[in-house]
Amino acid sequence: MKSESEKINDPARVIPLLERLAKRRTPLGVRISGHRELYGSCIVDVNRRHVLLDELLPSSGHRLLLSQRALQVVAKLDGIDICFDTTLDRVDTDDKVITYYAKLPGQIEYGQRRLNFRVHIPMTKRLSVVIQNHDGVVFAGVLHDLSHGGAGMVFPEGKPEVRPGLLHDCAIELAEDDWLYTTVELRYSKSVSFRNRQMIGARFTDLSLQQAHIIRQHLSELQRELLRRRTAE
Repeated sequence: MKSESEKINDPARVIPLLERLAKRRTPLGVRISGHRELYGSCIVDVNRRHVLLDELLPSSGHRLLLSQRALQVVAKLDGIDICFDTTLDRVDTDDKVITYYAKLPGQIEYGQRRLNFRVHIPMTKRLSVVIQNHDGVVFAGVLHDLSHGGAGMVFPEGKPEVRPGLLHDCAIELAEDDWLYTTVELRYSKSVSFRNRQMIGARFTDLSLQQAHIIRQHLSELQRELLRRRTAE
């Protein structure tokens, strides 16, 4: 993270920041010491000694984390980038649900650099998007890209209208017969060069833990597909 980022090491500030990430079920990017791959997770709880993390996705990260134990976590909170290092203390597998007990970080870097984990959707997939505006009018589009916090969508020019702060019901096709139903805020719109289309950027709001888990699964699969294509070329 950039040198101008603030380094927070007071537990009275560290814990509330982590609790905000947990309350919002903010998607996390996790890197295990000595490895470059980015895994998905989220904070499920925080106490005075530990930050509790959800199961890593893809699941190949589980055995690696048990072996290496040191990890770096990155996230975005209210547009601000957060980064911290920690160490795995123990693993809980009650009710067949994996929870990692990582040591409460002694320091959090709180900066401004944008973390972009947006994955482009191949044209061959042609995944649909449906948005209903505040008047009940429904618009159909195509998913362009996907990230932990939002999506890029392509619609006919001027439809739907972008008004920041206004929430819309949204259905996003993530795979064949697999849809995400959520609420989004449309943040920006720009014209694209063919057939009077517009690109709209949407932010997910009030994602449930299950919805965040589903998004992480599909992002991991998309990233693996892209890697397989590049390896085959």
